[in-house]
Amino acid sequence: MEVTQPVHGVRIGVDADLAERILQPVIENACRYASSRVRVAIGRADSSVVYAVEDDGPGVSADELERIFEPGVRGAAASANGNTGAGLGLSLARRLARSVDGEVEAEPAPAGGRFVVRLPTG
Repeated sequence: MEVTQPVHGVRIGVDADLAERILQPVIENACRYASSRVRVAIGRADSSVVYAVEDDGPGVSADELERIFEPGVRGAAASANGNTGAGLGLSLARRLARSVDGEVEAEPAPAGGRFVVRLPTG
């Protein structure tokens, strides 16, 4: 996994354990579905710390970009990959992020998967 950190340090405005609970399922999914590469880029935009998580796996189809955040819903890549997860990780990550005025989103990508996690700055 490749991690790109910002030139100037950033500080999130949420408890470290909560941030971990938000980021863990997103990064685990990237590692699970990647063919060979996962990249996490950390930066700042407005009043948020932004984590862009990209992998070179099958990605998320346009019709699944929102649906995969529903509890119990797994994307087509999960079924094709034989993944036996319950489809709760992304739903929980988004719910926790929103509880602190953050967000978790899947974005269209030309190849692979791309998720963006935004958490408030400290």
